[in-house]
Amino acid sequence: MNADRVGKGAYGISSDYLISLSEQAFERGMSVADLLAGSGLEAGILLQQEATIGHESFLTAMDNFCAHDGNFWTALEGGRRMTMSKHGYVGYAAQHSHTLLEAAEKLYRYVTTRIELFDLQRGEHPQRAELFLVPRISDSDTVRYVSLNFLVCLETLCRQILGRSASNIPSCITLTGAPPSTPMPPLPAGSQVVFNSEHYSLSWPRSIMDAQIPARDEDLARLAEARCESDLRRQREQQTVAERVSRQLQQLEGSLPPLEEIAARLNMSMATLKRRLKAEGASYQQLKDDQRLRQASAWLMEGQLTVDQIADRLGYSDASNFAKAFKGWTGQSPSSFRQAAGLASASDGQQ
Repeated sequence: MNADRVGKGAYGISSDYLISLSEQAFERGMSVADLLAGSGLEAGILLQQEATIGHESFLTAMDNFCAHDGNFWTALEGGRRMTMSKHGYVGYAAQHSHTLLEAAEKLYRYVTTRIELFDLQRGEHPQRAELFLVPRISDSDTVRYVSLNFLVCLETLCRQILGRSASNIPSCITLTGAPPSTPMPPLPAGSQVVFNSEHYSLSWPRSIMDAQIPARDEDLARLAEARCESDLRRQREQQTVAERVSRQLQQLEGSLPPLEEIAARLNMSMATLKRRLKAEGASYQQLKDDQRLRQASAWLMEGQLTVDQIADRLGYSDASNFAKAFKGWTGQSPSSFRQAAGLASASDGQQ
């Protein structure tokens, strides 16, 4: 992504997504000043299609929009607005693939050149082609809204790629959390959105993955993929060592590995990794704590695990040590954090 990132947040998002959001806001009578309030962004960012925005600034703008609009289902409209060209070279690389499976492989590889807020992962369902959307930050109402928006964006992209052959094929989107009080609008081809899931996902009948993509152009495919590879290399070169370590940790769940294992993953010695982290004002312990906080917050918000179970999964010797660490990070005990989210568990006790 563009090295000249604007706004706040470690994860970059293409300004194209904010520009599309601003179009929705304009149609609803929302001013640019109100949309960008508190985001640290200037109005001129909406004229820069090649810019990269920090995720915290983007989510602030999304918070402002959601507060103004008040309709969760507007996320469907937002996703459908993201036509092929708005995905940049990634959209063209996917469009000019042989099959949807090949297009999906390109999305897995290149999606972070457009939006770093999520990881895409393949599902293992025997009858359905499944794609999981894994946020790199803790779950929230805004993350849920953005996740629906992006999943619909991917669903729309698949229909655009396949053309008429996909018009009658139902998709299924799953989201965490309870459904909104407002009724779900009609979806294409009997598709559905399912709530109270453990994951964000998009799935289709598995047979769709072998469908041939019409109007493929070999020259455009080659040029688009070459540009995606160039963007991906530049993105990796621009990452600090701390960011690279953080990305490694975010791919893991539960107890985190020792420093030497991460050093091996990054093809450097433990001493070199320590030295480079120190030069950036970071430490492996802090990066591990940041990941533990992200993971613990997500599990507490999901409400499926007790505090004891979360402590065990994160590698703590007992729940009291985990609770002490969590309070040091947030100022709240795990149970208080969960109660504030309305998800208290009787088995949590008072940790």
